[in-house]
Amino acid sequence: MKTLFCVTLFWSLFFLATAKTAPAEEEYSFVMTLEGPQVCLGRWIPPTAVGASGVCEGQMITLPQLTAISARQSVERLDKMIVALSSIEQKMDVNNGLLGQLIDETVKSRSSTEQQGKEVSEFLRETITQRFDALPKGLLVNRYVMQELTRLKEDLLKDVDMHYATQQTPRIPQTPPAQ
Repeated sequence: MKTLFCVTLFWSLFFLATAKTAPAEEEYSFVMTLEGPQVCLGRWIPPTAVGASGVCEGQMITLPQLTAISARQSVERLDKMIVALSSIEQKMDVNNGLLGQLIDETVKSRSSTEQQGKEVSEFLRETITQRFDALPKGLLVNRYVMQELTRLKEDLLKDVDMHYATQQTPRIPQTPPAQ
């Protein structure tokens, strides 16, 4: 996913950089001279009289020189794009690290919450059982009272189980470390 994003961003930047219109000083015209084909970097003014040569308002260069200049400009643009992409990659690495820490803390928090729920449930169950076992024996002589107290104890224990039941929460998958 990260590679796909970088490749997409690279090509987007490449097309934007190459689609940009050239400024006026980068205009050029191909001219056939006695020395062979040359390029006028600037504005070419065609000849007005027959047999006269035109005028280049700029510099005249050969085709190999134009190729070298174009290659140098392409390298400079690519270097700028590489710097931008590496900056983006560094920021993504930092964000991925922070996201990994957040996931780890979330998992720890869930585990802690589940453990606390278990401990509270056990504590309440023990307390309810101890309190009902500590009831005076004279109170439990009446069968009806004993049945009602037993039902009350069971209902309380069911409520504890229902409110503090250890829920199986889905685990967040661990992300692989950034490469």
